[in-house]
Amino acid sequence: MTPCSIGRVAIEGGMGLAEAYIDGCYSVLDKREGLLNLILILIANRDERRNRRIARKGFWLSPFHVIAQLAYAKHFLRETSRKNTATQTRRNISQHYDLSNDFFSLFLDKSMTYSCAVFKDNESLEVAQQRKLSLLINKAKVKRGHHVLDIGSGWGSLAIETVKQTGCKYTGVTLSAEQHKYAERKVREAGLEDRINFLLCDYRKIPPFKYDAIISCGMIEHVGHEYMDEFFACCESYLAEDGILVLQFISVPEERYEQYRKRPDFIKEYIFPGGCLPSLARIMSAMTTSSRFCIEHVENIGPNYYTTLMHWRDNFMANKDEVLALGFDERFLRIWEYYLIFSAAGFKSRAFGDYQVVFSRPGNRRLGQP
Repeated sequence: MTPCSIGRVAIEGGMGLAEAYIDGCYSVLDKREGLLNLILILIANRDERRNRRIARKGFWLSPFHVIAQLAYAKHFLRETSRKNTATQTRRNISQHYDLSNDFFSLFLDKSMTYSCAVFKDNESLEVAQQRKLSLLINKAKVKRGHHVLDIGSGWGSLAIETVKQTGCKYTGVTLSAEQHKYAERKVREAGLEDRINFLLCDYRKIPPFKYDAIISCGMIEHVGHEYMDEFFACCESYLAEDGILVLQFISVPEERYEQYRKRPDFIKEYIFPGGCLPSLARIMSAMTTSSRFCIEHVENIGPNYYTTLMHWRDNFMANKDEVLALGFDERFLRIWEYYLIFSAAGFKSRAFGDYQVVFSRPGNRRLGQP
């Protein structure tokens, strides 16, 4: 590690470590376990510093701390310009998900499912993703004759699997033109055009209709803190009286949420512009403010995300020549290598959770008797 990169880490902490890596200022001999362990140490040190501050009920503003705040200012100003208005959200989504379908196919499983899988023993990523899809379908209690709304339908794997299992009707919504094009092609190949329809629109612009179930997997992280209430208000208006809402989302602990959402970080800067991982408390406050929903079931599948991300990382690194052949450069490779390992470290250390939460309204007859 160069003296310059050491200074960046000392001043900017996690952001400095990330930017020094993607700029090629340092490397590690073991790009898998070595980089993972380096980030785990960073997470442990951050948690220890926070615990000491809590014990002291305050902290001293060192010169390094003041300089770090100035360094973060440039990222903060850019972050404020990425707030998820109806117009800006499309740009934010496109920056990540429209990189190219061929690119994502190089590290995802063949179903192109881009969210946490649920593993048993040493099974494949593909099998674990199918289990996750089935969990979502079962938790939403989807039956033949139902009409399901999928907010953030991705490349269409959940839509196709749900219709194959239940024979329901299905409407998926995405803001990614590349995902929309791919999903429509997969539906045609499956011969399910009469059952599945995809809309290229914002969740706030979905045509009025009452759906029997709403499933949203890995999408609410793109809504933003300021728009969480609006998201639940939309779900309230789209869901039939006895309907069921199922969310799957990455979450940060409540004790870190306020600091996290107000500060830029590597993921928000380089991977998901406009992104904001909610805390469970933020989800519940938005639910209470903007809907009649109550929580029926919560499950943390987060430990599975470490395994999922390491599968993606290994696939990505095995296909890095193919990534370069698509026109991406070495810096892009380092950004994505760091992103996948950084995220894996977050779940390995349980700094992040990944929750499946089931919502309904009081007196929902579909839930049956106790």
